[in-house]
Amino acid sequence: MSLCLSSHRARRLAPSLAALLVAALSLPTVARAQSGDARFAGLALSQGDIFTNDVGTVIGVSVTNSTAATVGSVGVTCSFTVKGKAAGSASTTIYNIVAGATGQDQVHLMGPRADAASCAMTSIGKPLD
Repeated sequence: MSLCLSSHRARRLAPSLAALLVAALSLPTVARAQSGDARFAGLALSQGDIFTNDVGTVIGVSVTNSTAATVGSVGVTCSFTVKGKAAGSASTTIYNIVAGATGQDQVHLMGPRADAASCAMTSIGKPLD
């Protein structure tokens, strides 16, 4: 018995696998802070819907602050792809996220019309005195 798929069966499965991947990528995702990086402890990054417009691609992002202190700023960088190939990256900074609150913004990639994005928190700043 062969474990290889016949080319006919592979062609039939490919659209199903592609549809599954697209569906998984289009779901809103919640990304926890990078493991092992204590700077982001108590912060949770959420990605919203991705859409395109005449200028490029936009994705909503939010950071929830579960700590007991105000966070001065959180940098968020998103890497965008088109059909699985890198299309570019863009960033935003969300300022003054009070303890127990959520800050939100949008990340705008100018130019390419991407179909997916992966975002991460990249920096954190102290509140101003």
